[in-house]
Amino acid sequence: MTSNMYGRPTRTADLVAIIPEGRLVRVTGQTDDSEWLRVIYPVTSSLEGWVPLANMFVASLPDLAGVPAVASVVQSEDGEVVGGLLDQSALPDLTVSSADVQPTGQLAVRITNVGRAPFAGTVGLRVTSADGEIVGVLDVDLTGSPLGPGRSASVNTGTIIRATGLYLIEVDPTNEVEEASEFNNTRRVLLVGTGE
Repeated sequence: MTSNMYGRPTRTADLVAIIPEGRLVRVTGQTDDSEWLRVIYPVTSSLEGWVPLANMFVASLPDLAGVPAVASVVQSEDGEVVGGLLDQSALPDLTVSSADVQPTGQLAVRITNVGRAPFAGTVGLRVTSADGEIVGVLDVDLTGSPLGPGRSASVNTGTIIRATGLYLIEVDPTNEVEEASEFNNTRRVLLVGTGE
């Protein structure tokens, strides 16, 4: 069955992705009542979220006894079901999920938090050509609009891409942000420049 993947183990959480029927996921955790599974989808990505166990094809699941409980599901005073992380050491994990040259020639970059904790603050962004020339450097201020787990922010870098070619786009290039992984901050993309 097609399933929604949520940012927290509750149907009221932000939608992270939609998993089509028959697609594989990687199970990384579960709630303490085993009703929700934390999964990575697509399996080769680092995008993580929560799906109800009832939506999964049980015969293809791993032995849940070996899957760690990393969150609890509790009911608030007003009756709303909310999910809370048990892992207090959860960290954000910022990555560049896409980059596009706008009709104006300006580079727009999408930063995604694939970690388990929100990020609020300023993070560096660097754009480099394939031959190592720095094309643009800027600080992205996400203080006013924190990036929750599984959420993305589009950033207009102000950098004009003139030459078509491969570019390296790095978020947090100097590793100033404490993240769950420091190995997924870079994305290599082919960008079509303005030719000017």
